[in-house]
Amino acid sequence: MTSETVPNETGSRTVEQLANRHPGVVTVARLGWVAKGVVYGILGLLAVSIALDRSSSERAGSGEASQSGAVAEVARTSLGEATLYILAGGLLLYAAWRLASVVFPAENSAKAWVTRGGYLVSAVVYLALAWSALSFARHRVGTGSESEDAKVERLVRDLMEMSLGRWLVGLLGLAVIAIGVYFCVKGVLATFRDELEPGSVGPLSKESIVVLGRFGWVGRGIVMGLVGWLLIRAAVRFNPDDAKGIDGALREVTGSTAGAMLVGFAAVALVLYGVFCIVSAPRQRLTGAD
Repeated sequence: MTSETVPNETGSRTVEQLANRHPGVVTVARLGWVAKGVVYGILGLLAVSIALDRSSSERAGSGEASQSGAVAEVARTSLGEATLYILAGGLLLYAAWRLASVVFPAENSAKAWVTRGGYLVSAVVYLALAWSALSFARHRVGTGSESEDAKVERLVRDLMEMSLGRWLVGLLGLAVIAIGVYFCVKGVLATFRDELEPGSVGPLSKESIVVLGRFGWVGRGIVMGLVGWLLIRAAVRFNPDDAKGIDGALREVTGSTAGAMLVGFAAVALVLYGVFCIVSAPRQRLTGAD
């Protein structure tokens, strides 16, 4: 009997038993991974356009390379309204998946509580994305809405108005970079492998799916690192305008050949991460935080 047949559980035995008792619920919830994959796939394609167009650091007709920008791109399609409702439903399922991971039994350790915190943040992000998709579908809003870069700059400006705001921004930047490093390590070591059930998906073996995930997690890590670096630069210069979201961070570094190559790699990796989320959905294991 191999390690593939007796997986190294990242969730507790209680979670495994719950999933076995309600396989239909788990199957439906896995659709949330498909919705997440669609968002990241579009985000990656928008980032590719940034890497290919180094002539300007400003948006010139292309969409914003961010998760909310990906939702906005869906809204611009001919079947935007119907697709947005479907996407919103999928994102709600993914948020529910992560909330379940927060409340399921797990070890009472620092690592488990940090993992819970990460899952909670992820759930909040995707709840916000689902709400954004519903807002586009119901009201067709968003063409004049505030960009992610503007939101980040406003947050940093508000923080810097506080007595220790400059230090808070710097610490926030370090935290974002730390998350980026964690993502890269997760990709290189493929620690997410244990979050997948054994077995292939169509013509793709589990190892092929893991390769997609490796590139995807490293790409996510690079993007987080760039955002964190700009936050630290904003703190050092005491200039909120230096802080950027994903779109602004990618555009900021494309001025040089090396920067454009880095953005290009990250962009393709984000597309691969989207593919990973979609094709791995049938094999995603519902886990706790330990």
